[in-house]
Amino acid sequence: MCGVRKDPPVTHSIPAPALPVATRTLIAEADAFLLDFNGTLSDDEQLLAELVAEISEQELGVAVSAARYFAEFAGFTEEHMFGVLAAEASGQAPSAEYLFDRFNARYLERTAAHSTITPAARAFIASATAAGKRLAVVTAASRQTVVPALEQAGIGAAFETVVALEDVASSKPDPECYLRAAAELGIEPIRAVAFEDSRTGIRAARGAGVPTVAVLGSLDLAAASELTPHVVTRLDPALL
Repeated sequence: MCGVRKDPPVTHSIPAPALPVATRTLIAEADAFLLDFNGTLSDDEQLLAELVAEISEQELGVAVSAARYFAEFAGFTEEHMFGVLAAEASGQAPSAEYLFDRFNARYLERTAAHSTITPAARAFIASATAAGKRLAVVTAASRQTVVPALEQAGIGAAFETVVALEDVASSKPDPECYLRAAAELGIEPIRAVAFEDSRTGIRAARGAGVPTVAVLGSLDLAAASELTPHVVTRLDPALL
């Protein structure tokens, strides 16, 4: 056992009105939606916490609590996480690249029978497409896990581009990924909206000049509201 609890770390709610006029207007007037994957489009942050803890304990002998994962690692690349944790190992540690490969393999194993993209998120994508929004995934995760997950959920064709870990020199919180997504769509960053669940992701989008909506998950309402005035509980067609 890795010691990571299986219930979400916090329960989120937004006081009425659930969606302020300014947020609804921002979403309605955007030409494109740029969506983070882990914890935003995919309801998998708890799974990520469990996998990081399992691999860290088994391969490095380093225990990682759920609280530490969400406080220090959510939103960063797995390579970054395992690089930090490998430095804490008492003996000689496998490389961060090896641990990253183990992570990707286990992620695909755990999600093979059940998609982590919820029906509400799929309906949001369908509604966005029907509304004429252009869509891209902008993620710090590997293309090896993201593209199969999109196809598994039946929404891969909705996205014009996927900007993943392998596509940038510097990952979130660097704005490169969002600048690249906007360039690939041929739009000005200000004409898009980024949906993000982490500090690193929100900072990356803001650094690129992309207006940002926080999706509660890795952050609670108070923390998310410090980063952006636009906060929603989840991706849902009611946002459109």
